Amino acid sequence: MTDRKRNCAFGTAFGMRGLLGFLRGQHGGVLTWGALLMVPLIGFMGIGVDAARGYLVRARISQALDAAALAAGRQTADLQKAEQIAKTVFNANFPSGYMDASLAGPNITFNTDKDTVTASASAVLPAYFVRIVGYDTFTVAASTEVTRKTVFMDVVVSIDVSGSMGEYIGGVKKIDAASTAARTLVETLFGTSETKDLLKMGLVTWNSNARILDIGATYDSGEATQKTVPSYDDPTTPATTTSTTLWFAKDSPVPFFTLPPSGWKGCAEARFLNDGNDSNDADLLISMGNVGGKDWVGWKWADSTLQCPNQGIRRLTNTRSQMIAAVDQVQNPGGNTNLGMGLLWGWSLLGTSGSPFAGDGTTPPAAGEGELVRAIVIMTDGANTQHSQDAYKGALSPSQLDDRTKIVAQRIKDAGVVIYGIQFGYKSGPQEALMKEVASGPGAPYYQYAPDAAALKDAFKEIGNHLSKLRISK
Repeated sequence: MTDRKRNCAFGTAFGMRGLLGFLRGQHGGVLTWGALLMVPLIGFMGIGVDAARGYLVRARISQALDAAALAAGRQTADLQKAEQIAKTVFNANFPSGYMDASLAGPNITFNTDKDTVTASASAVLPAYFVRIVGYDTFTVAASTEVTRKTVFMDVVVSIDVSGSMGEYIGGVKKIDAASTAARTLVETLFGTSETKDLLKMGLVTWNSNARILDIGATYDSGEATQKTVPSYDDPTTPATTTSTTLWFAKDSPVPFFTLPPSGWKGCAEARFLNDGNDSNDADLLISMGNVGGKDWVGWKWADSTLQCPNQGIRRLTNTRSQMIAAVDQVQNPGGNTNLGMGLLWGWSLLGTSGSPFAGDGTTPPAAGEGELVRAIVIMTDGANTQHSQDAYKGALSPSQLDDRTKIVAQRIKDAGVVIYGIQFGYKSGPQEALMKEVASGPGAPYYQYAPDAAALKDAFKEIGNHLSKLRISK
């Protein structure tokens, strides 16, 4: 009994002292301050959560805008279509209702003078935690700008106008499809601008030869001019014929050994002697001078019995309408096919050093001042054919013409020129292999097969997009 009473008394005494200590203590203030501080602490935590949501939404908008602006930049020839494509791409990358965001945009604007596409959008998000400090919603926004850039660029379009181009494919005449497709390339590179300071384009048409007069021009022997040059021996004559004169058709820089007569169609013979010694031939060169002991300082004009296209060339120009007018005149096909002629005169038309058209091309910029891209876009619907009326007067077989085509293509590529090859409506194993070897690469965009007119247009458009340099500038 005594022990039990002692324990009860101890408990009672301890309880009284604990109660009095609690009443006299100040430790309860911690709980009070903790309760007061909990309100802003929860607010800051809520702001952090909502801020993270805003960051994620803004990042998603930025990514979608980048994709949209780049897609629009590839379609600047048709601004309405470009805007539609941009919005479609944006919506694919920013799904409706993402994180409960209410979207405004995208807004797509074009500056044709500066070649820029600007895309912007904003989104209103409901506030989940920030409402306790008085905000029901908050807004995030983003914008991006794409500069469509062509750097310094010289591009020659080389179109096969042989007789088979007069045939129909899918209800469309091949030559008309080629003209339309080439126009697409012009519009892609120029956009809506009439002139481009950094872009030049040219055109050459060919069958088994190439007409070197301006497209639409006629020849008048009375308007031809002559130039005195150092003495040379004409390699196209069987006997030694020394001369100091070269002849030029009006507005043409291509020199001839003798004056082309009235009625001349505008073509030249291949600089080929057919003597079994390729080392003294200049048919695969655009430069003028001594080759293997022969003075190839000019060309021999082709007489009226040889094939010659009706069209001609468009020398390099930085004016959109001039190039459009040229491709619109690609009509009336005829004759056979010599792919090498299309490559050789396309290369010459680029106006590189040594070419008759030297000076037409862009001077390579100094280091650090930009890049110069030179390109030939060559389209054909057939294979090399041998004919007594071609530029070689029937001296070379189709396989020999193929070999020379490969050689000139490699020389062009070695000179730093990009070759895009399009095979249109005709696909055979040997021809496909040849075209892939001619092009700068065996696959798109360098080599493409176009089975019909729509595919041909797409091929030219893809080449234009590949040539166009796009970068995100802001």
